[in-house]
Amino acid sequence: MEKHYRNIKNEMAYFYTVIKNMNIRDNIKNSKVKEYEISLEEVLYDNFLDNFDMDKQFLEQNSLDWIELIENENLYRAIKNLSSEDQIFMSYIVKECLTQRELSKIYKVNHRTIGRKFERILNKIKKFL
Repeated sequence: MEKHYRNIKNEMAYFYTVIKNMNIRDNIKNSKVKEYEISLEEVLYDNFLDNFDMDKQFLEQNSLDWIELIENENLYRAIKNLSSEDQIFMSYIVKECLTQRELSKIYKVNHRTIGRKFERILNKIKKFL
């Protein structure tokens, strides 16, 4: 029997079969490509920097500029004395005006954990002042 489009009785079934076969072929090609794919972060980490975090680098460059605007010298030193992770956390609160619930989604923890982290950072600042 000849497989020709004019001899097809159910055109929709033929169409869906062709689409399914095309998807299967695409998936096979994509899986072969993914075997040899290397992420940009992996290349940067392996070849250039020992401890490079692109997200952290971006946040530090853009979100920590508010610290330089602090006029109170003691408060400025207290904030600068915090770890970079704590400074980024405070940037979300001070510069981005995020709530505890929004931060809990970013950090993927309970909002109460965010509250405790905030209190811990405030205590560090108070001790420094």
